[in-house]
Amino acid sequence: MREPTQAQVRRELEDGLPGLRPPGRVVVVGAGLAGLATAYELSRRGSKVTVLEALDRPGGRAYTLRHPFADGIHVEAGAMTVTPHCHYVLHYAREFGVGLDTADLLDTTFGYFMGGRHFGPDQASMAASGLALTEEETHLDVPGMIKRYVSSLADDLQPDLGAPQWRATDRLRPYDERSVYDVLRERGASPAAIDLMEPMFLEMRGGDLRSASALAWLRHEASPHSLSHADPRWSKIAGGTDRLPHAFADRLRDRIHYRKPVVRIRQDDESAEVTFLEHGRPRTMTADHVVVTVPFSAIRHIDLGEARLPADKVEVMRRLSYSSIVRVYLQVRRQFWAGRAVSFSTDLPVRWLRDATPHGPGPRKVLECLLTGWRARMAAAMTDEQRLHFALDQVEQVLPGAREHFELGTSVVWDQERGIEGAYILPEVGHERLMPVIRRPEGRLHFAGEHAGFEPNGGSMTFALESAARTVVELGHTS
Repeated sequence: MREPTQAQVRRELEDGLPGLRPPGRVVVVGAGLAGLATAYELSRRGSKVTVLEALDRPGGRAYTLRHPFADGIHVEAGAMTVTPHCHYVLHYAREFGVGLDTADLLDTTFGYFMGGRHFGPDQASMAASGLALTEEETHLDVPGMIKRYVSSLADDLQPDLGAPQWRATDRLRPYDERSVYDVLRERGASPAAIDLMEPMFLEMRGGDLRSASALAWLRHEASPHSLSHADPRWSKIAGGTDRLPHAFADRLRDRIHYRKPVVRIRQDDESAEVTFLEHGRPRTMTADHVVVTVPFSAIRHIDLGEARLPADKVEVMRRLSYSSIVRVYLQVRRQFWAGRAVSFSTDLPVRWLRDATPHGPGPRKVLECLLTGWRARMAAAMTDEQRLHFALDQVEQVLPGAREHFELGTSVVWDQERGIEGAYILPEVGHERLMPVIRRPEGRLHFAGEHAGFEPNGGSMTFALESAARTVVELGHTS
C-alpha cells in the first residue's frame, strides 16, 4: 500500500476508520500517546493487542508531576499545550470526555533578565537595553524583529510552506540544508536579536539553533502551533496532561504491561517476535506485526540484529537527534514577586524561568526552571540535590527572595528517563531526507511516535497521535 496522506489519515479517523482489516495479533512497544492510540484503535477492531512499557506509567512524555508538591499542586514535565489545530488531541479529548482549561502560556507577563537586569520586549526597552543590536533593531520591539526576520521570509515561501499536506518543494528544500542561526544571520539579525527571539521558537529551544534545520523551523513558525500565533483558544488538559494517556489506559486495561522493557525484536516472513523482561527473566512473544513507538534516542537498548532492517533505517536511528531538556521545579510558600504569571527569558544557564502554577488555588506556587542543550547536559551531571541548589541560586538572581521562601523541589532530566532519553526530536540540518525513512514500515515492523510524524518538527501530542492513526491505517491494509 502506498503511504496514506495527512488528509487521508485525518479523514479516515474522523469517519471511524471504516473498511480496515487489522491483523490478528499485534505487539505495541511503548505506552506513550502513539502506542496507546494505536493499541486502542486496533483493539476496538478486534486485534489481540499487547502493549509493553518499560516504565510504571502510561503517557511517556505526556507526564504530569504531582509528587512531592503540597496542597494538590501539579506541574507539567512534558507536553502541556493544546491549540485549536491539535485535531487529534481534540478528537480523543471529546471521545473520552477529557476536559480542557486555559493554557498556562496565555496571559503571562513576559520579560527578559539579561546582563543582570530586567527589561521587557517593547521597543523602548530594546533601545535602552545596552545589547549589541543593530541600529535598525533598536527601533523594533521583539515582535517586530520576528516580523522582520522570520514572518516576512515565511510569507515569501507561501503557499508551499503552509500547505496543509506537508511536502518539501524545490523552493523549500534548500532551507533544510541550512541552520536556523545561519538563515537569521543572513537576513541581518544580530546575535543579540537572535537571543531575544529564541524564546518564541518553542520547539527549537532544546538544542542549538546552529544545528537545527531552518526548514523545520520555518514550517513550525508559519503554523498555528507557533507561540507567535497564540490566541485565547490555546488550552491544556484540565487537571493535568496525564489525564489523556490515563483515559486511553483505562480503556485498554489488562492489555498494557508495565515494567516490561523490550530487549530484542526479530522478524521473518511468517511472524515477528518480541523479547522483554518480566521480573528479571526474558520472555518472548510472537505477533503478526509489531508497532515500535520507542524514541530512536533509546532504541539502542533493543537488539535489532535479526529485525531485517535496511541500512538506511539503521543509519537514521543512529542519526536522529533529540533535545536535551532539564526541568527543575521549586515550591515556594507564597508568591513573593510582583505581577502575576511571570515568565522570564534569561542569559543565565537557567534559560527560562516561569510561574508553573499561574492558575493554582494558592497561596503556594511552583517556579519552573528550564535548561536546554549543553546547559541541560551540565545539570544532568549533577546530583538531584545539587541540581536544586544550582537552580535556586539562579532564580535568586532573577527573583530575590526565592531562597527564603523555598520549601521543596524536584527535577526531571529527560536524557535520563528510562526508555525515552530525550525530550523531543530536534530536526537538524538535513532532517527532511530522514522523515520518509523514519516512518516507513519494514516488513512486519511499523513505526509511530512524534518522531515518525508527517511534520518536520516534534514536541507535539497531536503529531504523536497522528502517527498512531497513520499506523492503524497502514496496518488495516496489510491483512
